[in-house]
Amino acid sequence: MSESRGLCNCCAKFLISAGLTVLIVWISFRFIRPRYYIVSFDRPTTNSSSLFASFQLEIENKNRQIGIYHDEIALTLLAGPNLSSPLSHFVVPAFYQGHLKTAEKPGNFSGISGWNRTRLAGESVFRVLANSAFRFKVLGWKSRHHAVSVAGDVEVDADGKKTATKGIRLSSSAAVVAPVVPSTFFLYALLILT
Repeated sequence: MSESRGLCNCCAKFLISAGLTVLIVWISFRFIRPRYYIVSFDRPTTNSSSLFASFQLEIENKNRQIGIYHDEIALTLLAGPNLSSPLSHFVVPAFYQGHLKTAEKPGNFSGISGWNRTRLAGESVFRVLANSAFRFKVLGWKSRHHAVSVAGDVEVDADGKKTATKGIRLSSSAAVVAPVVPSTFFLYALLILT
């Protein structure tokens, strides 16, 4: 009787120890997705001869033990009705970000000329859309690719500077959804009806 009780106590201690170990490892190595912010934004005014809008993208890695491999980040500057007309693009090259690090990536939305430049100087709200993918790195292991599509609205004053004092967080709730192609809609309707 005492041998079986000792065996049960030993098994219970082992299960509790294993559970606590798994909990500690999970807390230490749980994945937190990177956070993207526009910390500065400056568009040319109507009096300016500049043909680009400058910005600084900040990416936070809040993971304690996990690095992040970022693929190229494709940024698009949008304006106009419903903030859906693209004005310019910029690509941040792929890079590695260590744990608990903040990456600052300055850039310029260039190639803005003619009609788009006039529009750019007259707009007071812009949307910055970021599309990319990343992988987590734990010790020597790399995770699968995780796609990211985030956007944020940037308000500017008469001088073309960002009005918000803090960085503007890019989130998936503000991302632009591509319109449904009519032929795709027709195929879905056909499948539902049959």
